[in-house]
Amino acid sequence: MASQQSNSILTIDCQRVHQNNVDFVIGKIKASLLLNLSTVNHRIIVDYDNNGMPLYNKQIQRKPSPIRVDSIKEYLLKDEYACFPSNILVSVPSALILNEIEDGNNISLNIDLSKVNISSEEAPVYLQIFDGQHRFKGMQEAIKESFNNGDTETLEKLNNFEFVVSFFIDAPIEYQAMIFSTINRTPVKVSQDLVFDLFGLTQKDSPQKTSLAIALQLNGLKYTDSKSAEIAPFYKRIRLLAKKDKGDFSPISQGMFIKSILTLISPNIKLSEEERNYERSYFTNGGSGRTIFRSFYATNKDNLIYLTLLNYFTAVKRVFKDKNGKSWWEPSETPDNPLQRTIGYLALIDLLVKIFPASLENKNISTSFFENHLSRAKNITLLNNNNESLYAYSSVGKTKLSEDLINLVFSE
Repeated sequence: MASQQSNSILTIDCQRVHQNNVDFVIGKIKASLLLNLSTVNHRIIVDYDNNGMPLYNKQIQRKPSPIRVDSIKEYLLKDEYACFPSNILVSVPSALILNEIEDGNNISLNIDLSKVNISSEEAPVYLQIFDGQHRFKGMQEAIKESFNNGDTETLEKLNNFEFVVSFFIDAPIEYQAMIFSTINRTPVKVSQDLVFDLFGLTQKDSPQKTSLAIALQLNGLKYTDSKSAEIAPFYKRIRLLAKKDKGDFSPISQGMFIKSILTLISPNIKLSEEERNYERSYFTNGGSGRTIFRSFYATNKDNLIYLTLLNYFTAVKRVFKDKNGKSWWEPSETPDNPLQRTIGYLALIDLLVKIFPASLENKNISTSFFENHLSRAKNITLLNNNNESLYAYSSVGKTKLSEDLINLVFSE
């Protein structure tokens, strides 16, 4: 595993790692290269837009400890055996990834250096270190001091110092905090207060925390209920992948899933960042026709958000089947098709928004209620005779699929 730079492309050779329901990649990168790709910025990236570009929250700041930074700097300058064998964790904006080349478990990440901008005050774009900031900053200060002192021997050693890095793509801030907390829990336990402080988060409720909790709960639920052997619709389907979605089957990314729930609570992602620190009572007002879960969140009924998604997508799994009775939702049963892709999930969310008013009116979020409505669209054609998708795997295809589903369900 190594990193190579040519012109405006940096290639980082990595290996894929699979742990439970999380895939990420591990590689190594020289300090001189990492210092040009990342920075310790008080403004923290909290999410990513649809183009993979970072979103920021001005209220969230994460500041490293000067005492820790200085001690690491001295360690690097004075100890000839100084090393960091443990990984630093990095979230990579997908907009910076030019492409990926895979060979079994080996993967090369090609970073587009022309898009990296660590000097911008308004919207810097860089690799965000979410565990290892003090090591990074300590190295930065050690290199700076070596340069200022004209110590070329130490400067060369530090520039060639290789960091071991775990790369995650577009990791949401709540996920970063969860991983950080887990890693630092032992051998010396890090308090939750410190974790939330480091990541600029509060321990009180937020739509983001609710969305993450629901994503993790749905992803880990194996059966639809305790008395059934029916596999739940999202079991191992929501994963934080260390690559862009591609291939015959790409599970729904955790970031995408969280965003889809957030926009059913807040009118848009940008506004959800402003509403992050508000009390639940604030959500009694505002919203839009799309924020169907806003009232549930305002009244502390997160369980109803969870049940609605579980029952609705269980109905999806049961209703949409091929001529042999196999579910289009299940990749193990039917060929690759739009319902197994992100465009299908998002189109079905659009359809849920349209169905939900009737659900509220009837005070019914049962699976059978949703089956009754979805059955009107059960004969939708997803593939042509060559098993090729009739809907492009793009935003255009998602919009078309959404329109077709809505028209079928609500046609007289």
